[in-house]
Amino acid sequence: MLPGLCRFLKNARGVATLEFVFVLPLMTALLFGIYELGQFVRVNMQLANAATSMADLISQQTNGVTSGTTGVLGNFCQAGKLMMTPFPTGAATGAGNFSVAMASVTNYTSSGVTVDWESDHSCTAAATTLGNTAQTLATTPTNLLPNAGAPGDSVIIVKATYQYSSVIQYLIPSSFTLTQTAFARPRNNLSIACTAPCS
Repeated sequence: MLPGLCRFLKNARGVATLEFVFVLPLMTALLFGIYELGQFVRVNMQLANAATSMADLISQQTNGVTSGTTGVLGNFCQAGKLMMTPFPTGAATGAGNFSVAMASVTNYTSSGVTVDWESDHSCTAAATTLGNTAQTLATTPTNLLPNAGAPGDSVIIVKATYQYSSVIQYLIPSSFTLTQTAFARPRNNLSIACTAPCS
């Protein structure tokens, strides 16, 4: 009986299969984790590019902009959505929700830093209102409006938000809200006008 037991303990057949069974779940989780991390970084970079490009497009408009989904700002929103490809952007709420708040902030001589206009509904999904946050974004931590003048220094602020949901939702069921803020100075350094329904 002892020689049979020794032969059984020395038998190495099936060890590779057993090791494979233990390592496979770990390697699969690692593979999907690397893929998901890459997707997360990619969507965040695309959101930053979309916000920056939209701010730059607005800053080039010397004749002003029009708000609403069919106005100039609405067209810029469509451009931002195209920049998010291949990630979906058509959802009104939840995963795939792409919203943008845009504002023009100017430092006037008498009234100081003032929000000239804001548009939160030019994209199909309404964005969170910037309000007084636009003034804070323009002045801290770095003052983007250092000089008062007539009309003074001006800056365009674009805050883009995207609701990202994992491609492998059965492993990562929750979604993440990504936000990127971009700034651009108008080309002629004058405030850019916006017609209704800008507030």
